[in-house]
Amino acid sequence: MSYVYTVARLRGMENHILDTAFFSRLMDSAGIDDALKALGETSYSQWISQNGGNFDKAIDSEMLATCEELKTFVPDKELLDIFRLPYDFHNVKVLLKGLFKVRGGESEGRRYDLLSKLGTIDAEELTNAIETEEYGFLPYGLTDLIPQCWQLWDATKNAQAVELLIDHQMFRAMLGVAEGLKMPEIVQWVKSRIDAENLRSAVRLSRMKYDSTKALPFFHDGGNIRADDMARLLNEPQETWSRLLSHTDIAGVLGALQESGDMKAALSDVSKSLDDYLIRVLDGAKYSMDAPANVLLYLLTKEAETRNMRVALVCVAGGLDREFGRRLLSNGR
Repeated sequence: MSYVYTVARLRGMENHILDTAFFSRLMDSAGIDDALKALGETSYSQWISQNGGNFDKAIDSEMLATCEELKTFVPDKELLDIFRLPYDFHNVKVLLKGLFKVRGGESEGRRYDLLSKLGTIDAEELTNAIETEEYGFLPYGLTDLIPQCWQLWDATKNAQAVELLIDHQMFRAMLGVAEGLKMPEIVQWVKSRIDAENLRSAVRLSRMKYDSTKALPFFHDGGNIRADDMARLLNEPQETWSRLLSHTDIAGVLGALQESGDMKAALSDVSKSLDDYLIRVLDGAKYSMDAPANVLLYLLTKEAETRNMRVALVCVAGGLDREFGRRLLSNGR
């Protein structure tokens, strides 16, 4: 199936992506009112107006509108599903955590305000399915997963273990959708995303001095690097990790972080570097006018823009350290 028309449309849309220089200037705003005025000539202005100045909702509305627009001209909707599917699993976590609290006696446990509209499953339909225990129609293995989550919670009362169970299934589902597309570059990206998440976990667990013999459940299968190999990193000093993973693409991220000292800085710096890496994995698609990977590349770049928007506006609204905020800006464009 040809993607020439799709890529041409995306090239036109890319011209409206806001760059990091814009966000750096945005963070220089005297206050939130000035920052919102600076957005007057961007696509975010309409959503800020519609959401009564609530910039969190405006940012989500912009991303949702982008996904809806792409649905009108992307031939394989599964490309959009791979991007949106994690939001479904986020919603599952939110709903189950709320029900766990309610079952524990907290009448105000539900947090519907934390649900995302970016998932492939309508948030209201998902809520009804989980709360009424009508799971039969749910995709991505959720029909079997949700009862397993309840069983695990009843047995352990361990919310972190339930989250890991959900994440394991999320990555299996993403890989399944990618393999169904029969697009090797998309499969490779999903594997890279699994690697990035595993590396994020390795850094976090290493800082916690977590027992490596108990770490394997924190790592997901399906990546380019085996989960048990990632877990074994915890037995080694962090400065040796890039050498140990030198046969992988993600080793370059480790090397750059170690040279800059960011491996010892905030975990948010590591996460930012990994998010940027997941965009770079698809950079080769830029040079093709017929590569389906351009769809995912555009969505990731747009998502980076929304993250930057949120970072900048939170810094301005909360009077936070602007220089620290600039460190968190993604290099999506």
